Amino acid sequence: MFKNLEFENSMKIKNLKLKINQKGFTLIELLVVIAIIGILASFAIASFTSAQAKGRDSRRKSDLDAIKKALELAKGDSSNGAYYPGCTTSSPCDLSAVATIPPLTTAYIRAVPSDPSSTGTCTLGYKYCYVATVGSYAASTYQLQACLENGNEPSGGYVTTVAATRCVSTKLYTVTEP
Repeated sequence: MFKNLEFENSMKIKNLKLKINQKGFTLIELLVVIAIIGILASFAIASFTSAQAKGRDSRRKSDLDAIKKALELAKGDSSNGAYYPGCTTSSPCDLSAVATIPPLTTAYIRAVPSDPSSTGTCTLGYKYCYVATVGSYAASTYQLQACLENGNEPSGGYVTTVAATRCVSTKLYTVTEP
């Protein structure tokens, strides 16, 4: 009987020791895990933000290509196919806010696209700008311009490096009359 009682007591003591030794995570361990998760999340957000900027730059390039095609169609309909549309205001003009003469919309393009960011003006910021060499609202040459967000875009071809006072990323995408 004493052996049974002694055995039961020893089991209770062992169970009590096990319960005492079973601890949760310490505060330091939790802080380390939270810090690691925070660092990984910041890398993911930075990567995602960069991918979004590249996507908007890709859209800018395709939008300017669509506008270029509309301008070429408008030129074909001008007298002797010699003139591009002019701006109703002074050049450079913001294509999302200013109409061209003749209008590009409905006849040559469903709607003139606007920049995905649409902030700023033609002299600083994200706008599609139309720089026309105008003579009586008929342009003989033109340039389409848009600032790119990706500052790591290599210069060359349609991409030029400009002052930060023109484009924040210092990269300007320019399509010139062919």
